[in-house]
Amino acid sequence: MSGIRSSLSVCIFANAGTVPLEIAARRGFFAEEGLSVEIVSTPSSVHQMTGLVEGRYDIAATAVDNVVAYAEGVSPVEGLAPVDLVVFLGSATYRLPFVVRPEVGGFAELRGKTIAVDALSTGFAFLLRGMLDDNGLPPGSYDFQSFGAPQQRWEAIRDGKAVAALLNDHFAAIAREDGFHVLESEPDPWAGYQGNAFCVRRDRFDVDPETIGAFSRAFLRGVAATLDPANRHEVADALVAHLPGLTAERAGGVAAALQAPGSIISPDMPVSVSGLAKVLDLRSRYGDVSLPTDPRKYLDLRFGTEIA
Repeated sequence: MSGIRSSLSVCIFANAGTVPLEIAARRGFFAEEGLSVEIVSTPSSVHQMTGLVEGRYDIAATAVDNVVAYAEGVSPVEGLAPVDLVVFLGSATYRLPFVVRPEVGGFAELRGKTIAVDALSTGFAFLLRGMLDDNGLPPGSYDFQSFGAPQQRWEAIRDGKAVAALLNDHFAAIAREDGFHVLESEPDPWAGYQGNAFCVRRDRFDVDPETIGAFSRAFLRGVAATLDPANRHEVADALVAHLPGLTAERAGGVAAALQAPGSIISPDMPVSVSGLAKVLDLRSRYGDVSLPTDPRKYLDLRFGTEIA
């Protein structure tokens, strides 16, 4: 395919799992599908999702819980009307480390303290509430404060504005080098959880499904190239460009992890229906709202893959 026929603005939280976008752009996969794709890194889910709802962005790669919140009108943005949003492709299967300041020795020491989150009622806030509850800290025994994306949350705990936060692997590695450490939870809150996905307004999808299909095909080609060990140096270079503060030395190890068994990205980037059901259950439990019980309400996988 030659010539650009459609332009897309894609808003993401930049991390290792979204580097296939960078690879797809560098290799011309989007252009071959007739697409001009702008990749925008967001400072917060509120910025990202209001931009998607209001039409400034065409696609968002975000926590699935954000899709539910903004579709059901229970987002943290007062007065923002709900919009029918759908997931059309999976994303990386993150397990965000729960990073705490050096002086915190265990969950009990978080009682009465401030914990940094992206937003108070979206993102992974409900998973985190469940994890804290499982470890003896019910709602009300700590304080959530919104700081935004992983970089902003890292800066909050680094500067002492909060004592703990879920971070991505990139900022967790930086934190460990500065003497911070990770608290492990039992049970594992990430087991069977659908964390991230690509979403779009349903009306945008229905009007022009071929553009979403073209994006999906190009992105999955980027995934395949990222997973190929023969491309390790290329992936490492793309990671340095994609992630602020990532050194070339560390990027090689991140690229190797992406290409190893157990990688956070998989060839088809599937969406787990049971994992989405777990998202709905956590929001219903800790968000005091009644939600649809069928997770397929939020799915349109005509170009994607579903797993149980």
